[in-house]
Amino acid sequence: MTNKKLRLILQNTVLGALYVALTYINPISSGILQLRISTLLMGVPFLKPQLAPGLILGVMIANIPSPFGWLDILGGFLIQTVSLYVFNRLFKSNYVKALAYGLWCGVVVSSVIMLAAGAPFWPTFLSVALSNILVACLGVFLVDKYLKPILDRYVD
Repeated sequence: MTNKKLRLILQNTVLGALYVALTYINPISSGILQLRISTLLMGVPFLKPQLAPGLILGVMIANIPSPFGWLDILGGFLIQTVSLYVFNRLFKSNYVKALAYGLWCGVVVSSVIMLAAGAPFWPTFLSVALSNILVACLGVFLVDKYLKPILDRYVD
């Protein structure tokens, strides 16, 4: 294994672990009303797509203790995979990617909660979509403003 491959694996691991840690320390990271601070990290793989696997794995691990079980793990995988592999290719603007990500979160999370707990779709969709759009856009701003030079220097 080359140093470049090993470095990319380590960078993905750190990003995934950071996502898990930020999710676990946040008291309102799951459910109908959620505000995941860890969503700030979405801007990283929007800018550096090679770090998408780390975030996908981090989301799946963070969803393990969810009261919605395997549905939430699968939902998180679906959200991140579509956002980071489809939206990243469809849209040029990271802010448009963040908007699409938030709306997609609203659809998938609302569907999971509706199936698992019988919660109404539309109020859950509005809550989840708005919170994810806001946090993801803030994350894009912070990554562009403060982390871009570091990511450009250390992520190939």
